[in-house]
Formats: sequence, structure tokens, C-alpha cells
Amino acid sequence: MGMFVVNEECRFPGDHEGLRQSRRRTRRALVPIYPQILDDAELCVDEAFTNALVHTRSGTPGGRVTLRLYALWCGPLYIDVLDEGPLKEDDRPAVDPYALDLGAERGRGLFLISRLTHYWSYVPGAHGGCLCLAFNVPALEAAGRAASG
Repeated sequence: MGMFVVNEECRFPGDHEGLRQSRRRTRRALVPIYPQILDDAELCVDEAFTNALVHTRSGTPGGRVTLRLYALWCGPLYIDVLDEGPLKEDDRPAVDPYALDLGAERGRGLFLISRLTHYWSYVPGAHGGCLCLAFNVPALEAAGRAASG
């Protein structure tokens, strides 16, 4: 077994078609390896990509979003969503304090990410930022023994 069981990077257009493509790519990459977290991972990619479209230059004409998925055989699974930098200087992702307000129409994305991942962080860079998501997954050898035992 190689060191990485998942190791993919793709760039998508910063639009709704790119969002659909990122979900499909996530599903294709993870379904044979981590079906137990597939829905959670796909939802988090959807929310992170949407945040990039709404809050960063990735959502402007010609903008792009990069998706990275990688994991060692022993875990964890990492998913990075890279954007082209904030629309407003010093704007950084944060969980909305009103995310649980039933009347709110937006602001739940990072709350969902914070509940579905083991941890997340945002790393700003000179040419954009990276929303890093980490999922606890079982080591594949242990999972294989459990399934056959």
C-alpha cells in the first residue's frame, strides 16, 4: 500500500458549475476509500467552496478555486479549499455567532464545517487563502480487519 491513499488536486472555475464539479470530484475520490464520511466531506466541500465564491476573489469573473484531498493510509483525511484572496482586506472566515438562529438565511456554512470536521483552520497567503479541513478516519488496515472479522 502506498503512503497516500488519497492524493488529488484540481482547479475549478469560481462559479456554480465549478462547485458541482468539486462535489463530484470529492465523491469519486472518497467513495471507494472512506464511504463512512462521504456525505459529511461532500457537504463541507460544498460549504467551503460556496464561501470562496461569496467572500473571495475566486467568485469574481475568471476566478478559480483549488481543491486538494489527501490522506495517509493511517489517516486523517485532509481537504483544502484554496481561494484567490478576500474581497475585503483582512476578511477571514469565522463561525457566525447567529448560525443557530432559525430565522437566519445565511451564515451556517462554517458552523456545519466546525461540527462535521475534527478541526478546521484558515491560512491566509500572499496570493489567496486556504480553508483546511481535517476528518478523523480509521486506519485502513484496522478497518479491513474489522470488516473481515
